[in-house]
Amino acid sequence: MHVVTFYSFKGGVGRTLALVNVGLQLVKTGRRVLLVDFDLEAPGINTFDLLKPREPNVGMVEYVSDFVTTHSAPDVNDFIYEVLGVGQKGGRLWVMPAGKGDESYSRKLSDINWQKLYDEFHGFLMFEDLKAQWEASFKPDYVLIDSRTGYTDIGGICTRQLPDAVVVLFFPNEQNLAGLKPIVSSISNEKTRAKKEPIQLHYVMSNVPDLDDEQEILSNFVQRFKEQLKFEDLPLVIHRYDSLLLLNQAPFVIERPKSRLAKEYKQLTEIITEQNIEDREAVVQRLTKRPSFRMQARFANLPKQDQVKKILRYHAHDGEVLYLLAMDLKLRGYGDESESLLKRSIELGYRSPQALLAQAEVKLQGKGPTAIVSDVFEAFQNSDLDEDELTRGIQIIRQVAPEKLLEITHSPAFNSLEDSSVLLVADELMSCKEEGLQAACDLLSRHYKRADINVRLQEEIQGSLSLALIGLSRFEEAMKLFGRVRPAPQDLDMATCFNYGMAEWGATDTPPKDMFERVIFLNREDDEIDDPNFNQCLAIAFWVIGNKQNAIGALEEAKEQIVEKPTAEFSCWRYMKVSPSDFQEDCESILKLINGENIRPMFFPK
Repeated sequence: MHVVTFYSFKGGVGRTLALVNVGLQLVKTGRRVLLVDFDLEAPGINTFDLLKPREPNVGMVEYVSDFVTTHSAPDVNDFIYEVLGVGQKGGRLWVMPAGKGDESYSRKLSDINWQKLYDEFHGFLMFEDLKAQWEASFKPDYVLIDSRTGYTDIGGICTRQLPDAVVVLFFPNEQNLAGLKPIVSSISNEKTRAKKEPIQLHYVMSNVPDLDDEQEILSNFVQRFKEQLKFEDLPLVIHRYDSLLLLNQAPFVIERPKSRLAKEYKQLTEIITEQNIEDREAVVQRLTKRPSFRMQARFANLPKQDQVKKILRYHAHDGEVLYLLAMDLKLRGYGDESESLLKRSIELGYRSPQALLAQAEVKLQGKGPTAIVSDVFEAFQNSDLDEDELTRGIQIIRQVAPEKLLEITHSPAFNSLEDSSVLLVADELMSCKEEGLQAACDLLSRHYKRADINVRLQEEIQGSLSLALIGLSRFEEAMKLFGRVRPAPQDLDMATCFNYGMAEWGATDTPPKDMFERVIFLNREDDEIDDPNFNQCLAIAFWVIGNKQNAIGALEEAKEQIVEKPTAEFSCWRYMKVSPSDFQEDCESILKLINGENIRPMFFPK
């Protein structure tokens, strides 16, 4: 249960409206929420049409009055009602109003002596018991308290004793700055709370006019608030919103969810939830999504051990959270801690394909290829893996059991692969000589033959399939992809001309000069392409037409470029992706060819 108080020193900043919209947004996302109206002099929560009870309901004033009279804590269930029809995904909403609002309300409120309540009637313990009853009876994920403005005894209860966090709403002017300084200081220095954790403060600049700040009046005020209230992040801004719906107290996250105001309330909701370690969904969101600037700033100085301990305090038996935490630690360089949490996650039964792939990667560091293959194959039984996860699995299998590459391409993960992703996955397969090329050829062929495939994408798949076939020395099949009759060079683009020429060279043992002449013709001297493979291919084309000088020049360009960009690259000497060092070695072999040695590309039959 995370208790959040909404406080403003002055009225007119939309505090209650913000609280209601945040509460409804939480309920929409499946949270259990209790709204508590502690603005006893000017209650507002149950004035919203959506939140009104069927009949007047007793609330906070009657609860305290009964306690003072009986010296015993009343049953909180009698002072809370549920709002039906607003929750989604299991979310539920309850309201503890300020009170019934009848003739006796004002009398009971005026009879409460708050100082005496604490001095003589153990008021502190009464409110601690009230919190315990909230949790036991309703099990809310969030309790949102609407606090009275100004300096009051009630304000101290709402901002220092009850909450885990306080949302401080303010309009940027001198009066609010002067009024908030002692309030913020007292919250920051609170020592009497049952919890040892400090109260979190969220600053919200509200009801801000949407005007040009050409004289930097607003920005100067923001800077003064930051310096004097001692907060680091820029405050969230909720702009003034001119709409007659505000007169009806319309909850914008429900009635106008795409409006700017609704988006700002949703931002405030995110800020509140992201700091609540108890909130499983918020923890999952933090660990799976790229953190916002605000989140990065808040957690940049928090030691890794503190973050982990806080998450494990509440989620030590949640396999998914442990997996996500393990991956977060891995990205930040904490390998041992990551492996331990990953192992625990899988022991708890969390066997998502992503977790299984991660476990297989860990096992690569030790022994047991059978277990590694088993993890990857189990992961590939899931049809929801994305292309990055598929390539990770390919990389693992390539290292421990390359003979299994063809088999994995018939798993559910590959069978459900979208046409738009097949090129990237096939490209990864083509990093392994015969087994990988066979698997790439099989995968590309299946997609190439689909009747419903996009024509442009089919052409791209055709090009990749021709590379795989050439790499497997299946030259005739590669040439037939472009027609039963030999195409005229002028009808082909540069890449197809080169690949067709290489396939025909392999099939006939004679490089077709007309194809490579077309490659050179299509190459523009003023086109400087920063691509090692392109210049490697160009070197072979120049050699075929007898231009040794340009052939060597293109080859030198390729060698320099692979040094500047040392990543895996496709080599036309092997017709597969190779490491930078292998690419350099292939360039040396091509240089021997250019200089007259009787050698042929590595994929040619011996």
